[in-house]
Amino acid sequence: MTSVRDYFNVLAVDDDTLILRLIDVACRPFDLKVTIRSAISVHEAIDLAKKTKFQLLVLDHDVAGVKGWELFDYLKQWLDPQVQVVVYSGSIDAAATAKYKERGIENILKKPLSANTLGFWIRKAIGI
Repeated sequence: MTSVRDYFNVLAVDDDTLILRLIDVACRPFDLKVTIRSAISVHEAIDLAKKTKFQLLVLDHDVAGVKGWELFDYLKQWLDPQVQVVVYSGSIDAAATAKYKERGIENILKKPLSANTLGFWIRKAIGI
């Protein structure tokens, strides 16, 4: 788990803009400076990761046919070495869950999500 910092850069990746807004709402009540950058595509997520060191990655399990663990594997070369990850999906099976756990990703949520539920798991991931 990361240590508590004064700020967090959050990369939210989903091809559904409503979910991206939900992530933004879920992060706002924190007593930290949180900068949220949203990506609606894999290419946009890569571009953002190349420009900013993110401490938290919040991503959908399936973004335009790319599985979340595949995107994580590619993005991690630019992410903070201690990045925390929250993954969510409407349908995720045991094999996919195992792929995330192999990568040390334990925060795996099922949709539907509420801002309160998502906020709880994000706070847990960043240690506040």
